[in-house]
Amino acid sequence: MAEAFGLADPIGPPRLIRRRGQVEAWRIPTGSGPVLIKRFWADDELPWQDQLDVAMKIEKQAIQVGIDSPPPIEPVRPLFGSVARIDGHGLFRAFPFIEHLPLSDDDDIAEWIGATLALIHGLQRLSHRPAPNWWYCQFPPVPADRWRKWLQDGQASGAVWAPALREHLDLVQDQAERVVATFTASPPYALSHRDFEPWNVLMADGRPMLIDWDTTGPESIPLEAAYVFASFARRGRDEPDPHLIHRSHQAYVTAGGQPLTARPGLLDRMIGQHLSKIADTLGRFFDTQDEEQKIRERIERLPDTVANARKWEQLFE
Repeated sequence: MAEAFGLADPIGPPRLIRRRGQVEAWRIPTGSGPVLIKRFWADDELPWQDQLDVAMKIEKQAIQVGIDSPPPIEPVRPLFGSVARIDGHGLFRAFPFIEHLPLSDDDDIAEWIGATLALIHGLQRLSHRPAPNWWYCQFPPVPADRWRKWLQDGQASGAVWAPALREHLDLVQDQAERVVATFTASPPYALSHRDFEPWNVLMADGRPMLIDWDTTGPESIPLEAAYVFASFARRGRDEPDPHLIHRSHQAYVTAGGQPLTARPGLLDRMIGQHLSKIADTLGRFFDTQDEEQKIRERIERLPDTVANARKWEQLFE
């Protein structure tokens, strides 16, 4: 890893700090300071290289306009962008390791959220309407007949989640169609971070930093903005704090963002994300037979997610 990125000699062993699927991250102490090495693909070929290439370009633009984010370390022999391939081990990126604390529920960053998201949304607007993505239960697309097939197969195998899916199938199918319709009717669009979540914000020397740009791609500006403001305003609470939403929204508009108005569907991204998590685990279930209880719990929580989205949309008035 050190050779691939031209780092100073390591002065200690690497420490694994994150593992999620194929994604792994290590902290490596070197003679010139600690480095974060991230493997995001275990094979030597990346099927979504085009998407990552776009993501790295937007990440670079974001840093250039002043968004606080760790700059990538360029590899000695890049495969593409700032990606290095280490034969037999996969594809890697490297960043300076930032000493930090995770974002806490008490950290007040409402204005930073709005101003940062406005900068992101101004990086690269899209002149066309993109296809809805994973956050709208559409990566890959989940048609109505697939939900029915999952239910049939789940009932045949005696899966514990099958009764819940049978009970809520109409709601699942209705909302899956609705979030796609909302996305297609919610311009403007831009290439955006798409994973602007509390766990991707670090506090370094008292200031917030946004990390993990790997899922950057096409997004609806108003739907992402509403989701981000509500998500951060809900930290440590059962419901979003309207005052925090207002402050983030005002900072967003002041920084050039498009004003939001309360309307049905404004928080459909929250519903779509919930549906995507259900679909993701259902899609894997028949190969692994894992996460039965998690699937059932997610399906059973869907009515509350829909009700909350409809209620919290009114906080943007």
